[in-house]
Amino acid sequence: MKSIAGYKVHNLLAKGGMATIYLAEQESLQRQVVLKFLNPKLDESIQKRFIDEGRIIASLEHPNIITVFDVVSTERYKFLAMEYLQGGDLENRLKTKVEIYDALTIISKISDALHLIHKQGIIHGDIKPANVLFRANGCPLLTDFGISHQVEVKKEIDTDDDVYASPTYASPELIQGKPFDYRTDIYSLGIMMYEMLVGEKPYTGTTEMEIIANSILEPIPQLPESLKELQPLLVSLLAKLPEDRLSDCKLVVRFIQKYLKDHPDLKSQSSVSKLIDNDVVVEYVSKKKKAKKGEKEKKSSYSFVSLLFLTLLLVFVIWLNREPLWQQLSEFSDSSTAEIVDNKIPDKAKNIQIEAEQSLVEKIQSEKELLKQEELILRQAELLKQDDLISQQTAEITRIKQELENQKKKARQQQLNRQRTITNFLKKGNSGLKDYRLTTPLNNNALYYFQKVLEIDAANKKAKKGIGDVVYRYELLARGEVDKYNYQKAQYYISAGLNIDEDNKRLLDLKEQANVQSEPGRVLNKVKGFFKNL
Repeated sequence: MKSIAGYKVHNLLAKGGMATIYLAEQESLQRQVVLKFLNPKLDESIQKRFIDEGRIIASLEHPNIITVFDVVSTERYKFLAMEYLQGGDLENRLKTKVEIYDALTIISKISDALHLIHKQGIIHGDIKPANVLFRANGCPLLTDFGISHQVEVKKEIDTDDDVYASPTYASPELIQGKPFDYRTDIYSLGIMMYEMLVGEKPYTGTTEMEIIANSILEPIPQLPESLKELQPLLVSLLAKLPEDRLSDCKLVVRFIQKYLKDHPDLKSQSSVSKLIDNDVVVEYVSKKKKAKKGEKEKKSSYSFVSLLFLTLLLVFVIWLNREPLWQQLSEFSDSSTAEIVDNKIPDKAKNIQIEAEQSLVEKIQSEKELLKQEELILRQAELLKQDDLISQQTAEITRIKQELENQKKKARQQQLNRQRTITNFLKKGNSGLKDYRLTTPLNNNALYYFQKVLEIDAANKKAKKGIGDVVYRYELLARGEVDKYNYQKAQYYISAGLNIDEDNKRLLDLKEQANVQSEPGRVLNKVKGFFKNL
């Protein structure tokens, strides 16, 4: 139990590779706090970052970021004093169904908190349900900035820094060791949002390697039909390339606020507090769609201007010839209708009118053809871009498959080499048994080779049996010597066997027998020797 000035430490809450967490009481204010001690064995740069970022987080004022009361750095220890949260974490809440309104509210609040820390130049780096805790009143808080990275705003960070993010929630660039920025948090937020809305993770697998491969290669999953309006948001969060994701968590807040405003029926009694009021308008389309729409609007405006110009030109031509035309009009055949007698219109006026009409038709056809060509070019460019993306994905899939195959081959070869070594040692051990090289010579005896097998495979039955056979052969040798009344040599064999299996009952019994009979045996041997000399 640690003794800290100003704090009364109660008990250990959690311990990991980076930090140890205790429940304590701040004696001056008599309130419960959490003390998070950094592992003193970590690199000095990590320790400095821990203290620096602790001070930054302590200076932040946001209702959805955990409160840091104190930052302490001494030669003995470095720790943060934080508020004690008793509302549990999001990981436990996900074990039961989370209402849509509650899920979106939590995502909105955590997004707003991320927006603030990103503005301060901090990447959280480990957004996941276990790092979202709740106050007793249900307010969600973003916690555990233990592996965050401090960089200049909008500047990428090199992966030389230690990264321990959870594979299930880590972005593709983080997994592949590429440079990353704030959008890695946005991707993790998308994974968490999908899990809360659907009740399962978007990318799964039986191993971490399989989960990682699926998150890189599989397409973005579709939300249920009832949530299809949220699909554009999910796509903009889980885009494989960082540049295709939303660039600011504030846009997530705006999208969710607009969605909840359009679906007031979702609001019900919930454990989370009211969304932060922000009078903003959400952007439902990505930058690429905006650019494409702008191009289409630009082309449409050009076509409209051209048609308007030609129409005005035709009206102007007719207006210039208005008197000759009206002079040649016949009398009205009826008060409501009139006819223009074609053979009375001057040829010049008729030719001008026909030419203007033909020119207008040709211009319209030319504009239509131009529009078709531009649309075709745009489609071809889009197809080329898709082909390039498919090629990149195919190449990445091929690379990952090749890497997995190489790993399998390496594992198979290692297993084969291992089995060959075991087989060779067993063969040499059995040869030692046959030649009664039981424990000698050094490094070339039966016991040596069987023990080498057990170093490779501790459960190998043949090696265990081989060692048992070595002990049994020593027993046979000892019994042979006892029968010859050669108790000294028998004792040698018994000791050799017990050195291998000290609890062997037969050898222990034989040892006792040899000890009892050794003295009479020596007398008997002398008598036998006397009669042999007669």
